[in-house]
Amino acid sequence: MSVDYGKLGERVREQRKRGSMSQAKLAEAAEVSTQHISNIENAKTKVSLEKLVDIANVLDCSMDELMCDSLVKANAVYADEAVGMFSRFSAAQVRALPEFLRSCTYFFRLMEKDMQQKDV
Repeated sequence: MSVDYGKLGERVREQRKRGSMSQAKLAEAAEVSTQHISNIENAKTKVSLEKLVDIANVLDCSMDELMCDSLVKANAVYADEAVGMFSRFSAAQVRALPEFLRSCTYFFRLMEKDMQQKDV
């Protein structure tokens, strides 16, 4: 699987905004230019592993949190995201979630079945 630089950039932006940090402050702390941060966030450049580690450290997040869209085994990151969303739901929304998830599971099975039939 290759790196999804678009999703990586979105996650850098989300983490930066979650920390109320400007591109300029992130750039200064990670020792890169503001333009480089902009290019990373907009998937116009490939970031080096060393700089991505610096960015993750500045943003106080894990590499998994930034790279989970390109990783095969990233379920823990997605589970953490879901828990974060869950905590913002109203009581009525929480009660509706199990039925919604059952519907999604049914829909996903139909999609997989359809894709398997197309492969044959």
